[in-house]
Amino acid sequence: MKRTTSIILTLLLLLTVACKNGEQTFTLTGSIKGLTDGEALVVIPDTAHARIDTIRIRDGQFTYTLETDTTSQLLLVFPGGRLCTVFADKQTETELHADTADWEAFTLEGGTENDAWQRFRDSTRTMSPDEQRAAVKAYIGNHPFSPLGAHLLNVYYAQTPEPDYAGIEENIKLMSGKLQDNPLVQELQRYLEDVVKADTGKYVSTFRIKNKHGKYVNAYQYGGKYLLVTFWASWQPEGLELQKAIMKLKEEKKKEKVAFVNVSLDTDKQAWEDLQKRDSLPDEQTCDFAGWESTVVKRFGVTSLPQMVLLSPQRRVLLRSASLDEVEAKLDSSFRKDKEREKSKRR
Repeated sequence: MKRTTSIILTLLLLLTVACKNGEQTFTLTGSIKGLTDGEALVVIPDTAHARIDTIRIRDGQFTYTLETDTTSQLLLVFPGGRLCTVFADKQTETELHADTADWEAFTLEGGTENDAWQRFRDSTRTMSPDEQRAAVKAYIGNHPFSPLGAHLLNVYYAQTPEPDYAGIEENIKLMSGKLQDNPLVQELQRYLEDVVKADTGKYVSTFRIKNKHGKYVNAYQYGGKYLLVTFWASWQPEGLELQKAIMKLKEEKKKEKVAFVNVSLDTDKQAWEDLQKRDSLPDEQTCDFAGWESTVVKRFGVTSLPQMVLLSPQRRVLLRSASLDEVEAKLDSSFRKDKEREKSKRR
């Protein structure tokens, strides 16, 4: 009798644990047209449960489950570098449908944050960038606790050719204290601190990085000259195109007082060195192979590529831009003002 009672209690305990686990399960099912078999990565960046899982895709279908007691933001990385952000919540089932021929049209259904994410994408798809940012601000203001707000802020304000740093700071103030503790929001705040140090009108006191010859390049070795610091990476087509355009600009301005330093965010030393030998790139080429963790990248507050920062001879930030036309216009304007000042001194 005692043994029977013990078995029953054990079964009840196992059932209780199973039920509890079920209450914390998130399930994602997916259908990917154009992709038969393969693997996808699931990046879970939460500090407490940070890890990378693997999804097996068979005949374009997959199922993924995650035990979670809170809402977690997942980044799915599919073959070909295709990305998709999904929010995992306990007791939630979500469906992802996508087509490799038109990846940005993927749809999500299931779960409060995922449904909100889908509605936002549908409603802003044809909007201009400014209208999309206004929609993000309205969403955060109306949903200050929503984890989706942190994602929207990152996508529409930070990860763009022209990040809106003032807008990022303004939107963070609209968030609840809990959402401001979100790892993504905290990362954006750290970037803001770096950007403020190298914002327009501020001074970049110093930086130091090795060039392709292994010698250090610093902020003040080009005394009396304007300095254009360009951040790029060989794995980004726009970066390589910009480098070729800078080479042309450098030739055009060779009689002017301006120097060029190009900082690569490459992390593969051998590949970068091979590129220097293979392609004609403008000097000065530098890289510390630390990628986004580079001290120079952080000092300049760089959050997107490519990006250029124009410094005055006194190393004051004159312009931060992804447009070479804007940089050239600012340089020409500065040259004219300098020449006018020189003429007035001679009178």
